[in-house]
Amino acid sequence: MALTKPRARLHDGHGRHDRRVRAAVVAAWSSAREFMTEPPSAGPIVWLLTDDRPGNRTQVLGAARALGLPSIEKALCFRTPESRWFGRRGASLDTLDDRSREQIAPPFPDLVIAAGRRSVPVVSWIKQASRGRAKAVLLGRKTPDGVADLTVRLSYFRQVPDPKLLEIDLPLTQVDRERLDEIAKNEPDPLAGLQRPRTAFLVGGPTGQHDLTAEFAGRMAQETAAAAAETGGGLAIVTSPRTPTDAVAAIRAAAGEARLFEWSPDRSKNPYLAILANADLLVVTGESESMLAEAIQAQRPLTIYPLHEPPMRPISLARAWIARTAIRGGLFAPLCRKIMSDGLVTPRREFAAFHRMIEERGWGRVFDGRLNRKSPAPHDERERLADRMRSVLGT
Repeated sequence: MALTKPRARLHDGHGRHDRRVRAAVVAAWSSAREFMTEPPSAGPIVWLLTDDRPGNRTQVLGAARALGLPSIEKALCFRTPESRWFGRRGASLDTLDDRSREQIAPPFPDLVIAAGRRSVPVVSWIKQASRGRAKAVLLGRKTPDGVADLTVRLSYFRQVPDPKLLEIDLPLTQVDRERLDEIAKNEPDPLAGLQRPRTAFLVGGPTGQHDLTAEFAGRMAQETAAAAAETGGGLAIVTSPRTPTDAVAAIRAAAGEARLFEWSPDRSKNPYLAILANADLLVVTGESESMLAEAIQAQRPLTIYPLHEPPMRPISLARAWIARTAIRGGLFAPLCRKIMSDGLVTPRREFAAFHRMIEERGWGRVFDGRLNRKSPAPHDERERLADRMRSVLGT
């Protein structure tokens, strides 16, 4: 089945055009061919709907990896900026650009796996067009209830129990130790020449709940470099598409001895997996669930460096109250549950609780001036997820 290259006309989710977003989608389109195995005619057809957001794509491909069936990835481009009403638009392809719509055509799948609020109208349309044959698995906290046959969310979220909800501890990833060992064996080592133990510091960036100023980034890099020096080993620092330019400059100035890998849309210049594969110790900024999950799956000692969280805005406080009320009950609980079920308010990401859970499970430790040297406890939820998806599929 042919995959049509997406247009370059893209939004960043806030109505703005962004070269980094455009580069991310084109990169996803280019690598999509790796996952476009045509299923045998007698077997189930599985579609993977992905977009420009690396976290969404990683989770979708991670779910497909757990399921273990041949699948077809469809990299989508959206012409409509995201809003909280996306999940209640109904069955529609109107949010897609023309070439993305061309991909959503018969034969329709037996199972579609997608992540994020923007995919919901497309998934609903596929279910409707297939006359109910297509089953759907939706990943993430921003998906409304009542669309998917199985919704998968992280267990630390505040959410109303539902028989179609599967809670897992960590986001799905494409990373496991077996894959990393294969990469270490067959690909160049980007950390070659660094003294062991070799520490890799994976840096994210600002989110709706976090800041990353140049001042904070410089202090963070300086403290991490000092902690790495105490181990007697070398340090590599890896930035991401979300790392601001001034933060990168501050990191470079504060940790001049470190080997710096700046993010680039050119995949050949971003040896992220090779760094994960060859590092002895890992430090990850605490705002990225996916990066933390990948570090845990790498089975190397993990240190979490939390980013600064500014005070909650009034609208965020109101949403947190709605989420608490929906769970705890009371006079307004039915209304709050309806609001959350419709996806108008999503479970808030309580990162302090997420970090505590990681520490309690023995997977890592929050930075206290020193680097964690203890290897993480094993973790693998893929079989439990695969069982639920096979049940939905009826196989």
